[in-house]
Amino acid sequence: GGRGVVRVVGLDVDRGMLTYARARTRREGVGYVQGNAHSLPLPNGSFDGVVCHYLLLWLADPGHGVAEMARVTRPGGHVLACAEPDYGGRVDHPPELAPLGRMQAEGLRRQGADPEMGRKLGELFVAAGLETTVGVMAGQWELSGAFAADFEAEWTMRERDLIGLCSREELDRLRGVDHQAVAVGRRMLFVPTFYAWGKKSAL
Repeated sequence: GGRGVVRVVGLDVDRGMLTYARARTRREGVGYVQGNAHSLPLPNGSFDGVVCHYLLLWLADPGHGVAEMARVTRPGGHVLACAEPDYGGRVDHPPELAPLGRMQAEGLRRQGADPEMGRKLGELFVAAGLETTVGVMAGQWELSGAFAADFEAEWTMRERDLIGLCSREELDRLRGVDHQAVAVGRRMLFVPTFYAWGKKSAL
């Protein structure tokens, strides 16, 4: 389109997610396409910018996924991976909760994910021919509120990831230690989450 005209295209492999997205964003200039990140059904150089978020850790070939994002970006445009976690650098305090991080990383591997994707972002973007900047997001916590508010939701997700990796008794024990640590303001959990910003050569 002309200068000032914005067109946004959302892509997902899951038709149900696209239906959900369409219902929430009925706006001019916003469209949705079903497709696979390994083979984007879009022409070369279609977009000024291409963005993904918590995607690459789930791809069988994340390097090819980044290359595909670069392919559909115009020369001089940008590719951005907003957030990719690195569970290999996870910090759990108090130390008794360290097994949670190890088990959660293993749970992700069993689901087909790469729990250490964050540290690999730079090399993937460089391999795709992008002028690359990589960073890691900082964190800030209100120890009296945020952990307590998120406790139930976090444990619901965690138990789903850890099923089969430890006994129910051990899971309940760790949950109790976690709950007590939150209650007295000792709990700290940090998963380094990386981002990468790449510029495609204008040549």
